[in-house]
Amino acid sequence: MNILNLNFNGIKDTLNSFNVFNISFNKQQETSKISEKIKEKPILLKEKVPTDYKTTLGGWNLDVIDKIEDDLIVYLFIQKEIKSSAWNLVAPIVLEKSTGKINQYGLGYFALQGMGGGLSNTSSMLFRLKNHKNKGFKVSILPKIVNSELLSNYEYVDGGVKLSDLIENSLDLINYRKKPFDWIYKQYIELLQEHDLE
Repeated sequence: MNILNLNFNGIKDTLNSFNVFNISFNKQQETSKISEKIKEKPILLKEKVPTDYKTTLGGWNLDVIDKIEDDLIVYLFIQKEIKSSAWNLVAPIVLEKSTGKINQYGLGYFALQGMGGGLSNTSSMLFRLKNHKNKGFKVSILPKIVNSELLSNYEYVDGGVKLSDLIENSLDLINYRKKPFDWIYKQYIELLQEHDLE
């Protein structure tokens, strides 16, 4: 009986060794197929997120306008998509015409919606622009709607976005009347009338 058991165990071990060989051979083929699939797919790198934030002017820096001795183009860049506020925020950029100097106000201090500080800051800016116009300077105000991410990236030195990019990739507020921009336009016109800037 012992001999029979040994032979049976020997046959069993021999069969198992073939199964182990097949399994390891199949595993090796599967591994090489997976490796080929991985090599075929390109590795996608995430786009670099800007980190070097510009020092922008805030709502308390409106007196900068009082000191300018030049004609002005004032861009009111309005977020197309709401990002970090209840409103579509506005980033005013005051361009001195003859020198090309840019005075950039930060996103988050100005708005054309609501009843709070953002709207109050925008009204205060328009009041100062009215005073600038009364000194004999030309003041052009251009409200524009722009992609929120593009506008946010403009606030970073390493964002790669220039003023010309914002201008080229924006829509004039007067030409875009989807909600809530119909209300934003109405508020803008009311502020212009209030400050005699029409």
